[in-house]
Amino acid sequence: MLPYLAPPKLVIGHSTLYLFGFLVGAGGTIGVQMALARARALGLVEATMRWLLLWVVVGGFVGAHVIDLLVYEPQRVLRDPGSLLRIWETMGSFGGFAGTAIGALVFFAVARVERRLAYADAIAWAFPVAWCIGRVGCALAYDHVGRPTSFFLGQRYVDRVVRHNLGLEEALFTAVLAGAFLLAGRAPRRTGFFLGWMLLAYAPFRFFLDYLRIEDVRYHTLTPAQYGSVVLGLAGLAFLVPRTVSSR
Repeated sequence: MLPYLAPPKLVIGHSTLYLFGFLVGAGGTIGVQMALARARALGLVEATMRWLLLWVVVGGFVGAHVIDLLVYEPQRVLRDPGSLLRIWETMGSFGGFAGTAIGALVFFAVARVERRLAYADAIAWAFPVAWCIGRVGCALAYDHVGRPTSFFLGQRYVDRVVRHNLGLEEALFTAVLAGAFLLAGRAPRRTGFFLGWMLLAYAPFRFFLDYLRIEDVRYHTLTPAQYGSVVLGLAGLAFLVPRTVSSR
């Protein structure tokens, strides 16, 4: 059992810097640099990758806020439409995934890019590292509180009940996935390999992890992230199965 730890923060004058925000920023920065390095190794155009990453990152942040509000707090949007513009207030992971995909699709629609899937695959190869670092921030902030548990990684919450720290458990999962991708990336892989496996591996893990949540919006007994996990899993199969069949 892990003890309760107050979210780490640094107070500078009238400003407060939370370790969560720092780790999210660090994860994004490291992920971008890894994707650029992967693009160079694959012989992709670095300038194109930089523009794609800009669209992906901006789309991810906007989608994380806008879609999160529309799905989780539609009444708030009706009362205060301006809340959609305040992207720093609230964010959700699956909204970020959707925004990332939309940003990439819009970029590919307006730019003449060859080997589009190779660019997306390079980002997917780097993504678990960035996601893991960000989830470490979630774990330290303990902002994804789960059900009571006797699991050895359970953590005492402010209510003194030992609960799942879902951010910690997801950080550990993505650390394993990141390690597997780094090893797999040492050998040539068919285009779409990392994108397909990233989606297919994360989808079932997140689907079942959401059953451990104590607070979440549910539509017909499932959380929005569980519906999103189904979409991710099907998308992962779409990138992997056709290539497996065609390679026979």
